Amino acid sequence: MMRIWCRTLLLPLALCGALTSARADPFREALEAADAGRYGAAAAGFFSLARSGDGEAAYNLAVLYATGRGVPQNSTEAAFWALKAELTGLTGAGGLRRKLMDPLPQETRDAIAARTEAELTPAAQSGDGAAMLALAAIAASVRSAPDPVAAHAWQSIAAALDVPGAVPAREASLAMIPPAERPAAQDRARLAFIDWCAARAEAAPPNCAVVTAAAHPAPGS
Repeated sequence: MMRIWCRTLLLPLALCGALTSARADPFREALEAADAGRYGAAAAGFFSLARSGDGEAAYNLAVLYATGRGVPQNSTEAAFWALKAELTGLTGAGGLRRKLMDPLPQETRDAIAARTEAELTPAAQSGDGAAMLALAAIAASVRSAPDPVAAHAWQSIAAALDVPGAVPAREASLAMIPPAERPAAQDRARLAFIDWCAARAEAAPPNCAVVTAAAHPAPGS
């Protein structure tokens, strides 16, 4: 039976998690440490899990940074981990990220976006579709100057690789681009896919050859 665990630290921020038999023991231990007031141990537990992509752990680490429990209070780190949680698709993380990030100076918000992009880019270049869609989300809605063309490019690559959710995300970004600029955006996405394929070399999927051949037709064709 699932029990949603929340502990209010500083209204309206609260640590939350689903305690189920499916949850790994380290997460449960971190929640129980926080419940007992051992916030340093909780922060260490959440940090270890958050680094490996656990959205709930990242959310809770963001709350600990925001409230200064177990770690020095730091609004930048709080917003960074809230963004990491949001990019996993965790329900409610987007609201927390906006609450923490919106009051920050523009340069700080963009630095958080750049830091997250730097972490995600190697995975996206290696073929991780979730990382591609996360990079697109940052370009479209996290940076102070949204870039739907860049978002569309990553989403187009993900769609070409049959990543779930990539097609509707790509179409949403295309709709944000003025109609007269859409052909150029699609050309940029095609070139981005060719570059991605080239970087993959022999590990590139078969459809890379299709797009590359169309971009560089044989002489006399």
